[in-house]
Amino acid sequence: MVTELGYPAHEAKYLKRQKDGQQEEYVTLPPDKRARSSLEGVRDAYLHKRCGTVTGMREEIIRSYLDSPWLYPPNATFCCGCGRYVPFRHGEWIQTGGDIQSYFNRLHAQKPGLKAWGCSTLVSALPLTRGLILVAAATGGWG
Repeated sequence: MVTELGYPAHEAKYLKRQKDGQQEEYVTLPPDKRARSSLEGVRDAYLHKRCGTVTGMREEIIRSYLDSPWLYPPNATFCCGCGRYVPFRHGEWIQTGGDIQSYFNRLHAQKPGLKAWGCSTLVSALPLTRGLILVAAATGGWG
């Protein structure tokens, strides 16, 4: 567990940026709790309509949000072109041309028992070899 004294160094490592502007590490579900189905046809890249940049998503993030769509902020995504989070309404999926907000609204509706990102049931995160793995996120946990 990350202690209060060790948190600033832990956070600095976690938020370190790659060349494309994305964080080095992101919160994800443990591998055994992520969606295991085929990702064929699953959206994995989006266009930020304001700057024209396409940003791709890592497989561990996709598999985590498919299982737990409330794990990430419910209305914003990172843009590699702008180097910051932008509203879903400013983006569209490369694969379908559909808007990101509608896609996540559908995912949220499929998992209504899960609470929104940042709620009090996000109880703990442990530092592991590759980033942070969320320990619990919903009433009763996952499973």
